[in-house]
Amino acid sequence: MEYKAVLPPSRTIAQLICSFANADGGYIVLGVSESPGRTLEIPGLSQDFHANSITHKALDLLSPQPQTHYQYIQHQGKSLYIIKVEKSGVTVSAEGRIFKRVGVETILINPAKIEFKGGYQRVRDTHQLLVNSKQHATNSKSRMIEHYQSILKIIDDLNKQLYPHGPSNFTTDPEGKVLTRILYSSFVDNFETYLSDILYEIFLACKFS
Repeated sequence: MEYKAVLPPSRTIAQLICSFANADGGYIVLGVSESPGRTLEIPGLSQDFHANSITHKALDLLSPQPQTHYQYIQHQGKSLYIIKVEKSGVTVSAEGRIFKRVGVETILINPAKIEFKGGYQRVRDTHQLLVNSKQHATNSKSRMIEHYQSILKIIDDLNKQLYPHGPSNFTTDPEGKVLTRILYSSFVDNFETYLSDILYEIFLACKFS
């Protein structure tokens, strides 16, 4: 079972459903918080957040869609939202990624491998820092890190356009200058998206605390 005090984004729900379907099935219970000592509290889940709509979006991210049942129930005067996931006879993926439930953890079993060949050591070092930061990251932070990793891969692949005379010198190549501006803009836009996700998570946490 997986307990969530608030309604996560559809991508998070999709990954949880995927992980249970690729294991022995299970339940996702929304409106229940679990402390580190596995003590359960029941704040309930407001129906204002349209859990059915989020679940439908989550299922659309899965291929193939496993057998899933979901509905609101009443428990101790509080509304809970229950998603029951049946074990799948075939491997289920969420946006091309395969998750599996192992104990109380949701594990990605086909992580993308990124290889750097440009020879710029700082790119590889930065990538490793991002890998380490992702181990216990929230869903929103993981998305931000994955985007930064993809940008690092572009920087490594196009090193001759971005820093043809070495990483300490700005490029004089016109295409390299344009690409540099695009990459910087992508960094900023991705970080703004991450901040928006964080503010939304804080809002949900405060609303139901």
